[in-house]
Amino acid sequence: MISCPGSISFAGANKADVNCLRNFKSGVTDPNDYLSSWVFDNQTAGFICKFSGVTCWHIDENRVLSIKVTGFGLKGEFPVGIKQCSVLKNNFTGPLPPELVSLPRLTKFSVAFNQLTGPVPNFNLKFGRENFSSNEGLCGQPMDPCVDPEEDIIRLGKIGAAVGAALFAPLGAFLDWFVFSGRKKKQEDRRHHSWIFHIGD
Repeated sequence: MISCPGSISFAGANKADVNCLRNFKSGVTDPNDYLSSWVFDNQTAGFICKFSGVTCWHIDENRVLSIKVTGFGLKGEFPVGIKQCSVLKNNFTGPLPPELVSLPRLTKFSVAFNQLTGPVPNFNLKFGRENFSSNEGLCGQPMDPCVDPEEDIIRLGKIGAAVGAALFAPLGAFLDWFVFSGRKKKQEDRRHHSWIFHIGD
């Protein structure tokens, strides 16, 4: 899990942002090698600003403004981002970390078109539905309400019982009619044979 705290000093901000990107890269799988430019053995001013998907406040400062990895095809559990975060159209799985709501620098956020699951952290509607769209497993505001698995089982059971009753009621009526008709026919047969028997006496 990655956390990029707000800075206390300028130098602290540089170090924190570099570490944040390093942790981001180590926490995901990059099958298309889009993060190959993320090399951390260069310590010159602004070196991280040349990383694919990274935008800095100033080109000669290691202070990250945003990270945008749209369409990179990254995989793995969702990594906590920094001030602005767009991870559209990747393959992140699992839940969104609830710690996201405690990042004061998180002002822009989108995880649309991933494979995330579970409840959306309580951002107090800070981010709209479009920022979480195309993640079938996400629930809670601003998405559809989360459903308790036990309640869902009970609900499905009730639906199944209702459907079963609707399907079997006609069958039950037919069986009743069939049994009644059979009994009636047997009674008529008995009377018929009895009449013949008396004729033969």
